[in-house]
Amino acid sequence: MAKKRVAVIGGGASGCALVWSLLQPQCDDQVEVTLFHDEDEVGGHSKTIPVWFDDAGKGHVATASSPAPAGKQTYPVDIGVQFVCPTLYPNLYQQLERPEFQNSVRLTNHPALRISGSFSPTLNWGNFPAYQSGPRFDGCYDGATRELAVEFQKDLKYAPFTPLDGITFSTTMERYLQLEGVPWSSNFFRYLLIPYLCIINGYGTGDLLETTFEDLFPIFTKIPGLQKLGPYGSFTEPGKGWDRFTDGSTSWCLAMANYGTTKGASLKLGTTVLAVWPRADGTVRIRFAPTEDVERNRVDPTHPVPVDEAEFDDVVLTTDMTTNRALLNNADNGLYATQRDYIAGDRFALIPGICYIHQDDECLSPHLRDKLEDGQFVGAYSWGETALGGNAYSLPYNLQTSFQTYLMKNILGTPVDCHVSMYAEHSGARLPDPAKTIHVKTWRHGRWVASFFDKAKKELHRVQGLGHIWFAGNNTTVDSEEGALISAMVIANKLCPQFTYPFELASEAFFFYEYFQNTMFPKRSLPWVLAQAAADAEEHVRHLLDGTGP
Repeated sequence: MAKKRVAVIGGGASGCALVWSLLQPQCDDQVEVTLFHDEDEVGGHSKTIPVWFDDAGKGHVATASSPAPAGKQTYPVDIGVQFVCPTLYPNLYQQLERPEFQNSVRLTNHPALRISGSFSPTLNWGNFPAYQSGPRFDGCYDGATRELAVEFQKDLKYAPFTPLDGITFSTTMERYLQLEGVPWSSNFFRYLLIPYLCIINGYGTGDLLETTFEDLFPIFTKIPGLQKLGPYGSFTEPGKGWDRFTDGSTSWCLAMANYGTTKGASLKLGTTVLAVWPRADGTVRIRFAPTEDVERNRVDPTHPVPVDEAEFDDVVLTTDMTTNRALLNNADNGLYATQRDYIAGDRFALIPGICYIHQDDECLSPHLRDKLEDGQFVGAYSWGETALGGNAYSLPYNLQTSFQTYLMKNILGTPVDCHVSMYAEHSGARLPDPAKTIHVKTWRHGRWVASFFDKAKKELHRVQGLGHIWFAGNNTTVDSEEGALISAMVIANKLCPQFTYPFELASEAFFFYEYFQNTMFPKRSLPWVLAQAAADAEEHVRHLLDGTGP
């Protein structure tokens, strides 16, 4: 029997995890996997940039064609993920115990995660003692603010288990603030809570208060029996229990991709997919071209692009929903009229992002350059600014041009200052000096917590597998390495029914897997089946009437 030909679009964490999942022993003799990725190395948003420093202290990117000089150490600077932890990434941690990861993927404990926020000469704070008292901090981290922070953390830990006060795991931050009478004008709201929600959910967004207690509970609570260290997050003390990839997060992606190649997977790197469409015979076609030519053509439309096509039995899109719409919206795809409603931009409101690796201290607040923290929320340059349409949450600073800077000297131990700054809207924001910039990367991303896009994620199954085209990736679960791995395993199970969950069943990891499996493919109750049949009939009639059906 011929193997099922599966194409995986995207070589980030999700794509590499899908290659690894599909080629587990139960399935490796049934599938033939080809991965397409537009860069010369896998990684995507989990990309590690190797940086070395010359004798003058200036940073450079080490590449295959321009490696670091002999004797110069390189430092693995991640453009995306900075830290992971066992409770929030349980499947990742179980996976790393497998033999194929033992010698290639290492974790280093980060003993204390110190964060800060800086807004004005007297409005600054940090979650460690040095940034909690004195002229620069007393105006922000005063007694009332500290009390609200302590009460908030206590409520996160206990309130969902005593729902008589109206707080449950599904309670949003907006509802919580209403119930507790915490004003939006308070220091706690403006300078602690909103910046923290930005750090974990995306900068400059207007839906931060939709974050729920369920999202924050495992961050702010040290869960007995699951955590040796914790809590991971706190406004009053450094977070504990975090690890980082010793050699950068790309080491994890490479380990999964390399495992796949040992099982026969083909990696088409430096290849940009241009279009995907189903055919009447049940196969799926992909149109692709060398990335170098595609990029040159964007600058010079006269530059020729050698386009190629290939046929597969199933195609899995692990790219973000914006990219997915571009790939599927083509004249050959007769199913796009059905697909587009489920992957629409208003369902998956992705956040633009841009990351700079640089050595510009100006991307730390001018009021807080002690450099004692691991990450600083920089609102100082946005102080007094008004965003178009008004500032979100009536803040005295523009949330859209605020940003987060991580200090690699404290995280990686770089010999000189090196920072990673992450932005949403970089237009109007304080950006690093180009002369001090080492690397720049743009992207679109979802949310790190599970509650966002919940309705869209739970309805996406209606077009999963339609025309043998599938959707995996962070947008289907959560925007993290854990979400990437789980989504890959769930789709692997659809493409290869013999696939079995590869880790311990009696574990938190399996609970996470089942939770997101039920998000991606909800269990079908009788009312659901009846409602589905009615909706399908209505949609069929609509397509017959407007002529858009297949």
